[in-house]
Amino acid sequence: MTRDQNYQGRSRKLYRNPDNAKICGVCSGVAEYFGFETWVVRIITVSMVLMGFGPIILVYFVLYFILDPKPGSKDSKGCFEKSKHGNTSASHHHTDKPYRPSVKEVWRAGPATVDQLDSIEGKFSQIERKLQKMESFVTSNRFELEKEFKKMEQ
Repeated sequence: MTRDQNYQGRSRKLYRNPDNAKICGVCSGVAEYFGFETWVVRIITVSMVLMGFGPIILVYFVLYFILDPKPGSKDSKGCFEKSKHGNTSASHHHTDKPYRPSVKEVWRAGPATVDQLDSIEGKFSQIERKLQKMESFVTSNRFELEKEFKKMEQ
């Protein structure tokens, strides 16, 4: 079931999510509304600020004052207070939405990172040995001699 099918027949509303907030919960609410991982929206927001798109800070705080807190959430008193509930994976999975594993869960399900690094290291070692053989041949007297013989044949 796609995101659009999941929300078909009911209107969605954009809220800020103070339960999953780092600063004010705006990124968390936007991520939930569009079906993205929260960390992706946060990275995009920070990247926009660092790349010189300064008005995003103003937009962020305007959204903080415009958007209502998510129904059922316990809104913190101030914008910069951390949520007392913590970020648990159970808070991300609602019964009315299909389960979508996070990027961290998918990454952990793959082969162990150490095994992958060992495999890559072995491949690079093979390439390095081949490169050393080629380098030693090209810099040897034999290479120069064969090059001179080829010139004489022509």
